[in-house]
Amino acid sequence: MAKIIAERYELLELIGQGGMADVYLAQDIILNRTIAIKILRTSLAKDPIYVTRFQREASAAAALSHKNIVEIYDVGEDEDKYYIVMEYVPGMTLKELILKRGAVHVVEAIDIMKQVISGISKAHQLGIIHRDLKPQNILVTDSGVAKIADFGIASMQSLAQVTQTDVIMGSLHYLAPELARGEKATAQSDVYALGIVFYELLRGEVPFNGESPVNIALKHMQEDLPSLLEFNPSIPQSVENIVIKATAKNLNDRYKSATEMLDDIKTCMERQDEEKLVFSHDQDTDPTIVIDPRSAFTSGNTAPIVDPVEEKEVAAPKKEGFFSKLVNKFKGLDTKAKVAVGVVTALVIAGIAFAIYLGVKPDTSLMPDLTEKTVEQAKEILKEYNVTISDDITEELSDEYEKGEIIATDPKKGTTIKEGDVVKVTVSKGKYIVLEDYTGKKEDVAKKALEKLKFEVEIEYEISSKTKGTVIDQSIEKGTKVDPTEKDRKIILTVSKGDYVVLGNYVGMDQNKAKEALTKLGFDVTIKETSSEQAVGTVVEQSLKEGHKVDPDEKDRTITLTVSSGIKIEVPNVKGMDIDAAATLLTNKGFSVKRETLPTPTDPNEIEKITVNQVVRQSLDAFTTVTKKNESITLYYCLLYTSPSPRDRG
Repeated sequence: MAKIIAERYELLELIGQGGMADVYLAQDIILNRTIAIKILRTSLAKDPIYVTRFQREASAAAALSHKNIVEIYDVGEDEDKYYIVMEYVPGMTLKELILKRGAVHVVEAIDIMKQVISGISKAHQLGIIHRDLKPQNILVTDSGVAKIADFGIASMQSLAQVTQTDVIMGSLHYLAPELARGEKATAQSDVYALGIVFYELLRGEVPFNGESPVNIALKHMQEDLPSLLEFNPSIPQSVENIVIKATAKNLNDRYKSATEMLDDIKTCMERQDEEKLVFSHDQDTDPTIVIDPRSAFTSGNTAPIVDPVEEKEVAAPKKEGFFSKLVNKFKGLDTKAKVAVGVVTALVIAGIAFAIYLGVKPDTSLMPDLTEKTVEQAKEILKEYNVTISDDITEELSDEYEKGEIIATDPKKGTTIKEGDVVKVTVSKGKYIVLEDYTGKKEDVAKKALEKLKFEVEIEYEISSKTKGTVIDQSIEKGTKVDPTEKDRKIILTVSKGDYVVLGNYVGMDQNKAKEALTKLGFDVTIKETSSEQAVGTVVEQSLKEGHKVDPDEKDRTITLTVSSGIKIEVPNVKGMDIDAAATLLTNKGFSVKRETLPTPTDPNEIEKITVNQVVRQSLDAFTTVTKKNESITLYYCLLYTSPSPRDRG
């Protein structure tokens, strides 16, 4: 039977694990919705410091309401299990996205960062500093929505600190220099982490790696970020400038707030050709690293959270040696100082070890590893072996090695060499240009990016349902590796010229509305009137039928609309006609005919003038006009004929 938390949340499966807690996919039985639930690990549930930190995460996150921050639904404790119920975000972490796809296209990277920075800006406005921003703590849905999670070590400026020392928290790959020096986390510390995340999105890897946390921290404090444009020349300088400013080592050069960074990133694509950002401030060259000395020479990526441990007083021996004095002095320091001293000690040990290493003569019988070294560096190393490098240097493109770095050697590393040998080296002439996916982008944007990569761009236009001016195909597939030194590089972009104009049915519409709609489609509209029962001005016929397709490039578009002028029927003159013939004529013209017989006159002179069944008069005057069908008309005629008297015939 599935585990139920708080008689409400049914655990379905484990979907994530962190240093403090496990995250489960779960079902809210009451509200019948899928949720995620974070549960503090049992081994930490009895530690008041971790419980407090866990509860602080809930407080920090629950105080936030933003579309780009994972929403908190509930917090509680059930049978010594501390839990946080939160929004379930289907998709993957940003880290998983980068591992799966590598470097993300600059437009997509900007969109993701806009969302993340917007969420962090909201947190900062409420006095909440995340302090552990990294791709692992950013979720991305299948539709591209980014949401920040894991406020586990967030600090609220209004809350008392749980720990008694400002030790390093968070992942070292995203660590601001001031945190490595043991300073207090600020909003600018989060900004630095945002800059590193942006860099990783654009490059596909973090800027600094090392064999130990100390090595990584030192790089963050001392080294400039590797150039993004050398990796991908299509990245606009304005975009790299945002990364440079966000990761400035001097706080005076760095963005003052996430809001300031957000304002900059919103307009970066409008100023792509700006100059590279260069700072005049000097960097702090004398850092004090404050991390756990126990991890100073481990290969882990994250510095563990170091909590102060209460020290018990130990009676001093009667006679103190140097080491005993040092220990006692160490015990008298505050926690922050203890940690600092521990790290300095570790660094001293490392320096001694390195000095010893330098004093050992290298094995002159085995070929050293020269990969990632420059030719000049390799020459210096091989001097110890009395071995030289051949002037015949091979250059190759490489996905792994930067321009100028040695890719391979002959003989290979670890093989036997002797004095006087000549080593051949293969050197990287730079990385391949990996063609991006330009489909879906605007013609001018794609063309500009490709021309920046020294491509000759040819445009072909096709009818497509895609928006006019959008790239719908490219002659060289995305992911294709292109030699940046290759001349006469050509690519064909197929661009949408818009979809067919498909005519609708305009019959029954008011002529003015129909004409307006067709004019917007580029048609020249001709109006023709016809008598019709439809209301005056109603379209009764169109020269191009419904469903007719018009090429978007067709210029001369004409259409004729036949419009009702109403009914106009002229009354014919049927006086003197035979009654039956007159009735038939009027009926065919749309009249409703009534017949009315006249009394036979008594005056012999009148009788003489009458012909049997001949229309004598009509109720509607001849040659007048009626405007509707079935208009009633009465025909008057004589039915009987009386012969004249003999006297009259005389």
